[in-house]
Amino acid sequence: MAKKIKYVKNAPLEAGDNVVCMHMADEFSAVAGGTPGVVQRVSDVMGDKIYYVKWRSGSQLALLDGVDMWKKVVEYDDDEQENLDESALFTITKGNLLQEIKRKNY
Repeated sequence: MAKKIKYVKNAPLEAGDNVVCMHMADEFSAVAGGTPGVVQRVSDVMGDKIYYVKWRSGSQLALLDGVDMWKKVVEYDDDEQENLDESALFTITKGNLLQEIKRKNY
């Protein structure tokens, strides 16, 4: 059975999670919308989560909870789908993801 992929908007992240950057608030960010990466570690600074990510572009800029936008990549089998929170998930292709980023002018 083939694995399916869903993306969860601004879901909490853990080390090892795959993520796609949607938008970083820093206008000088080297991480463009649509760039995939892997969470290396997570820290909590004065109640705010900071997700340290190694981006496929080579950058290691962190995502800031409540400031930046991302989508967590969730892989699942058909039989696992019943355990997923459908209200927070949706299926999307890479092309549709990039179109969404462009449409929202991130």
